[in-house]
Formats: sequence, structure tokens, C-alpha cells
Amino acid sequence: MRFHKIYIQQNILCLIIFTLILATCMVLYPGGSHFNNSADHYLFFENFISHLGKTSTSSGNDNYTNSILFKGGVYLISISFALLFLFQPLVFKTHAPSFRLSVFSSALALCSALAFIGIGYYSADPSTLQIHLAFVKTSFYLFFVSCLTQTVAIRLHPKLPKTMFYNALVFSLGLLSYNLLIEFGPRPNTDIISLLVQVTAQKAIAILFILNFIIQGFTLLRVLKK
Repeated sequence: MRFHKIYIQQNILCLIIFTLILATCMVLYPGGSHFNNSADHYLFFENFISHLGKTSTSSGNDNYTNSILFKGGVYLISISFALLFLFQPLVFKTHAPSFRLSVFSSALALCSALAFIGIGYYSADPSTLQIHLAFVKTSFYLFFVSCLTQTVAIRLHPKLPKTMFYNALVFSLGLLSYNLLIEFGPRPNTDIISLLVQVTAQKAIAILFILNFIIQGFTLLRVLKK
């Protein structure tokens, strides 16, 4: 059984579509943040990404249609990553230690993808906020361990380029930093500075997430071509 490039290509395509969906949701967002209910548009450094999935904003504006679009994007990217990681161990099958690590990494990534679906299903609305946050932590913590394990698998494999290892390492460290900020950083509802810190960090890890898997995807496509 071979690892086909279609698994990578669909993931790159879904990442691009997901990015466009987020951008569209931000444009359509009717406004309102925890410390600025008078805002009539999405505030990039005050609104979390998950606010796009709320049925109503902090200022009471209806966001139902936008939330459906956001949920669709979350489900799309979750299924895409589940498909990618389900077959990714096949890339490492010629090197036993890397293969075993990749199988473990993929199992964690699949669990993380399921938790990510939970993030979309349970919105950040007050009635489901605590469940939403529990899925956020579960998804990011599992994904960090998964990516760190995958980083080691890449490093051990003799035929994979060092650039893949460095990219994976940077992303894993970024995930670690963000998880620590979630757990020990300032609470976003405390004051505007704390909110800015948490929202900016979330946007940074989201950008790093998208760039990492697009770059890694194209790198792996070149490796498979050879």
C-alpha cells in the first residue's frame, strides 16, 4: 500500500478554502467584542476566531448565517486532516522507528481532529462556552504531542529533508508556547491588554498552522516525486 499524493493535495486545497471561509466570515461579522460592544465589524485583535461561530455577537447582533459557514469550514478542515493523518504513516513505512512514531502521532492527530469538530459544533456562545473551551484545550494539547512525535519521526527518517524537520520543530514549539499561554497566561476577560495578548497569540498560531502544513505539504510532494 502506497501513500498517494492526493492526501496531501486535498489537505492543501482544504487549507486554502478554510482560509477563504475565515476571511469571508470576518468580513460578514456584524461586530461586537467583550470590551467594545459598539463595534460594527470584526476586530482582528479583539475577536477570537471562534467568535465567528457564535449565533449572536457580544453586542447582540445576529450571526446565525455566518456561524453556519464557519462550522462548515471547521468540519471541512477536520475531515481533511483526519484523512491526511490516517494515511501519513505510510510515508515512513520503510523505516521502522519512524513508522511506529508516525502511527502514534496519527492516532493522536485523529483524536485532535475529532475534538476540533467539537470546537465547531459547540460554539463560543455563553450556553456552550465551557464545552467549547474544553474541546479547544483537548484538541490543541493532543495536536502538540502529535506534532512533536511526528517531528521526531521526520528527524529519524534518513530520506526526508532536514527542512521538514526544522519546519515541524518550529511549529511544535509554537504549539507548546500557545498551549502554555492558554493554561498560564492572562485571562482574556480580565482587561483589554489580556484580551489583545490572547487574541494576537491565537491569530499567530493559526497563521503558523496554515503556513506550516502548506509548506510541509509541498515539500513532501517533491520528496514523493523523486
